[in-house]
Amino acid sequence: MASIRQRQKADGSTVFHVQVRQAGFPARSASFPTRRMAERWAKTIEAQMIEGRHFRHSESRRRTVAEAIDRYVAEEIPKKRDGSMHRVRLPWWKKQIGNVKLADVTPALLAEMREKLKAEPYVRAKSSSKRTTVPAGQKATEYRRADGTVNRFLAVLSHVFTIARKEWHWAEHNPFDGVSKLRESRGRVRCLDAKERAALLLETSKDPTLHTFVMLALTTACRAGELLKLTWRDVDLKEGRLLFQQTKNDEPRTAWLHGDALRMLTEHAKVRPIDTARRVFQGASEKGAYDYATAFKEAVIAASLRDFRFHDLRHSAATYLAQGGATEAQLRAIGGWKSGVVRKYVHLAAADAKAALQRLSDKIDGKNPPDDAAEAEIS
Repeated sequence: MASIRQRQKADGSTVFHVQVRQAGFPARSASFPTRRMAERWAKTIEAQMIEGRHFRHSESRRRTVAEAIDRYVAEEIPKKRDGSMHRVRLPWWKKQIGNVKLADVTPALLAEMREKLKAEPYVRAKSSSKRTTVPAGQKATEYRRADGTVNRFLAVLSHVFTIARKEWHWAEHNPFDGVSKLRESRGRVRCLDAKERAALLLETSKDPTLHTFVMLALTTACRAGELLKLTWRDVDLKEGRLLFQQTKNDEPRTAWLHGDALRMLTEHAKVRPIDTARRVFQGASEKGAYDYATAFKEAVIAASLRDFRFHDLRHSAATYLAQGGATEAQLRAIGGWKSGVVRKYVHLAAADAKAALQRLSDKIDGKNPPDDAAEAEIS
C-alpha cells in the first residue's frame, strides 16, 4: 500500500514523498516534484511487487555470489547424501566471483570462468600442508582439469542459482542457461587381461584384507565407495548375498558372491565385531573407513601394471560379464549402470561375438558335428 506526503523543502519548494509497503517485500520510497508523478511511480512499484518482479530484482542486486554459496552450504548440502563434490568446488567460485552481485553474473562472465577453469594449473597436494605427500624441498605436481571436471564445476554453481531462483527468490533466472558445457571424452575403459589379473591378485594376496576387498570389487563390479559403506547387517554369508544400500545413483543393489570371493569374506567375518552396524571394512579408528588406496597402489606397482586404478576393477568385471554373454539388462542389474554406459562394455565383447558367429557358420556349413543334446533341447 502506498502513502504520499507533501513536504516543504528548506528552499521553499514542495516535494511529494511516497512510500510503498507490502507484506513480504522490502519497503520502497522516493520523492517527486508533483503528486501525479508520485502516484504513477507508486502504482508501478505495487504492480511489480504483486508480480514478484521487484522483490527478485532487488534481492539479486543486493545479494552476492558468496552469500548464495554460504546459504547453500548451510541449508542444501546437509540434505544431500554426499555433498563432497560441492564442498570441494564451491570455494573456487567463492574466491573467483564471490563479491559479484547475483544480478551481475552473466553468461559471458561464466564462459570466461569456464575457460579459466580449463586453462589454469592446480595442485592436488600442498607442500605447506601438515599431512602433505610432497617430499621436502620439492614442488607439488601441477595438473590441468579435464573437460568433465570443468563441467562438474559449472554444475555445482548452476544448482546454487537454481535454488536461489526457485526457493529463495534471490534471482530472476539462472545465467547458466546461456552457457554451454565442454564436450567430454567417452571415458576410459581399462581392463585386466588374464596375465595382469593373476599378477595383481598374487600381490594383493599378501594382505588378506586388501585381497578380500579387491576380490569383492572384481567379482561384483561394485565401486570402492559401496564396499566402504557396506555394513555387516547388509551381508548374508549363508546365501552369499551383499546388499549395497548406499550407491551412486541412490538405488539399492544386491550382489551375489561365489567361490573364492565368498570364502574370503567368510574368513574375514571371523574377526568381525558383534555390532552388525559396523563396517565390513573398518579403518584404524572406530569411525573411519578402511584405507585401501595406499596398499592397492603398492600392489599395482609390484605387479608392474601400467595406468591402472582401483575403479578399473569395475571396468574389468563389466567387460568379463559382457564377454560371458551378460545382456544389457543383466549388466544394469548387477552394476547399477545406465544404458549408455553399459553399451561400451557390450561393444568390447565384439571380438568374442566374432568367434561365436564363426562357430555358428561352421555348424551350418557342416564343418562341425551337431550337438545332439543341444538340438534335442532346442526342438
